[in-house]
Amino acid sequence: MPILSDPVVSLEGVSLRKVSLSTLDLEVAIRVENNNPVGVTLMECPFRVLCKKEGNYRQIAMGNTGSAKIPAHSVTVLNVPVISHNAALTGALVSFVTGGSIEVTIEGNAVVKFLMVTKTFPFARTVPITVAQVAGIVTGQKKDR
Repeated sequence: MPILSDPVVSLEGVSLRKVSLSTLDLEVAIRVENNNPVGVTLMECPFRVLCKKEGNYRQIAMGNTGSAKIPAHSVTVLNVPVISHNAALTGALVSFVTGGSIEVTIEGNAVVKFLMVTKTFPFARTVPITVAQVAGIVTGQKKDR
């Protein structure tokens, strides 16, 4: 039985911070779970934000957590704001208006170092952004994740 286990990196959630006709401001929460008796270092965690349009995924934003120390036997959630100024966003917003929600996919690779070993952990998750979330932003009653 191994003494050390791989840290678990996943998408905790996505929050809508602001929406307009030209931008979509999101906050992406990356969760790092370290069940080891020693701390680990998240070297970086670059990720892409994708929206599906006409059956194809289009990148609308990019982000990176940067470096962070993750203590032993702990869970750390890193919140990363991202802003989309992408032309693909227009199509996503049209889908949102006609369908009542859009699906946002976050995919990335966490680079984690523990002891002398550096490993890369891919992750991906698709989450909806709903009319209720947008209504919460507009009315000031934010509805997250």
